[in-house]
Amino acid sequence: MKKLLILSSAIIAINATDISLLFQAIKKQPESKIDNIAVKEMQLTKKKVTSSLYPKLNIFSSFEHFSSPANIKPLPPTIAAKLAQEGKGYWFSRNITKVGFNISMPLFVKEIFDNAKKLNHIIKVKKYQAKINLLKREALLVTYISKLNYLYSLKNAITQKENSIKTTLKAIKVGVEVGRIPEFKLLRLKDALNSIKVKKSQINMAIDDVKSKIYSLTKIEINSPIKFKVIQNIQKKEFLAIKPLKENKKAQQINLKISKDTLYPKFMLQAKGYRAFAKAYNNGDRLAENFASIGIYMNWNIFDKTNLTQIQKSKLNVLKSNLEIQKTLKNLNAEVKKIYSSLKETNKAIKLTQNSLELKEELLKSAKSAFELNSMTVDEYLRYEDDLANTKANLANLIAIKNSLIANLAFIYGNNLERIFK
Repeated sequence: MKKLLILSSAIIAINATDISLLFQAIKKQPESKIDNIAVKEMQLTKKKVTSSLYPKLNIFSSFEHFSSPANIKPLPPTIAAKLAQEGKGYWFSRNITKVGFNISMPLFVKEIFDNAKKLNHIIKVKKYQAKINLLKREALLVTYISKLNYLYSLKNAITQKENSIKTTLKAIKVGVEVGRIPEFKLLRLKDALNSIKVKKSQINMAIDDVKSKIYSLTKIEINSPIKFKVIQNIQKKEFLAIKPLKENKKAQQINLKISKDTLYPKFMLQAKGYRAFAKAYNNGDRLAENFASIGIYMNWNIFDKTNLTQIQKSKLNVLKSNLEIQKTLKNLNAEVKKIYSSLKETNKAIKLTQNSLELKEELLKSAKSAFELNSMTVDEYLRYEDDLANTKANLANLIAIKNSLIANLAFIYGNNLERIFK
């Protein structure tokens, strides 16, 4: 039992630091399973439609009482004459029991075949929607992890600032005790440390909020930053969101054909048979007779104005589908253009901030020395501390923004995020 607990703890620790395992965890969540069930449901719907092409067999039994004798099966005049000569019972009775069967099968019902073709496209729509939903959750995961990493970096920068101020405070405290430095500076540094504690508490709450969102996506608790990087470039291909719209357009085009299919005649094969049991009304003889029939039946709806209205509605749905594709393409092209522009500017800002970070570290060293020598005010010194901490946080935020932009771009193009982020 102890070994199992140790193993479980090890697995959780691995999960908490590996983005690939978090991607895998998303696929095991109920949301992904629900999307897969939706695909299977549509596949069963298609199977139900194609199954209607097979014969249907029913068996039945009945007991009927009539107010006057009814025939248990048709009685030709020649047979009636023969029964009269032989003194046998006629095939008529007030009480008739039957046991039989019905068979029916469509020979030509055009909309059945077109419905099956339409459902092929609807199944593809469901599959694309399942993929879109999965990639959307994965892109959201990258955004959350990037934000989490930023918050941990911000907290780390604040902690470094806190430690730096504490070091300066020790040096200033000696100067205050000997009366060389005014006590105001010591109090100002203590106030700055209190403000840092409040800030860290706020950051911790923000971290808990993001960790909760990651847990809702993966059902895994995160207790540390998740280090990852972009290992492959995004493959530019057809926008993923366009694919289900195109399949839906094809389905609507077939639906228009189905609306027109109602104008064609329908041909059905039907067969039925039964064995009837009764007492002849004329002499009480016990009767047991068989009767069966088979035939081809046509049903042709010559005029139904609702069919014509449905055709017009189907035409509008095709037009609407086409316009939806155009609208989505327009919006996605604009979004991609915006993301590429933002990525370009973000990369520039990252380089500039990295260069600036080295300068600010040197400036802080000089500021600490000047402050300890009492040649700089406390507020001036604290500005250098703030400046360095803010630059570190800003760099982490820019990296988070970059990762989020790449994740959204990968999602738009339908790229596998597991291939891009490791």
